[in-house]
Amino acid sequence: MEFRCCAKNSKEQKDVSQTYAFLRAIADPNRLKILCFLQKGSKCVCEIVPAIGISDKLASHHLKQLKKAELIKDQRQGNFIYYSLNRKAIKNYKSLFNQIIK
Repeated sequence: MEFRCCAKNSKEQKDVSQTYAFLRAIADPNRLKILCFLQKGSKCVCEIVPAIGISDKLASHHLKQLKKAELIKDQRQGNFIYYSLNRKAIKNYKSLFNQIIK
């Protein structure tokens, strides 16, 4: 989806596209719950599933989408993968969003 009405140059078009991807990633209530839960620190799926109240399969799907949008990062520790917020990317998305709606 392109937003030609407000994007005057290629950088602005890129900014709008990135913001759109960010908004799509957080548009799901379960993804927002996961992001809120990860504010408390790194968590593995075995902690996320009961806290959010979703299945392992659904949690994996949402984590994949959040990772694709670079909102979270993962780190393997033994047999477990721990997920945490990518605060740098979140800060960048926040800045992009503020530029678009100013």
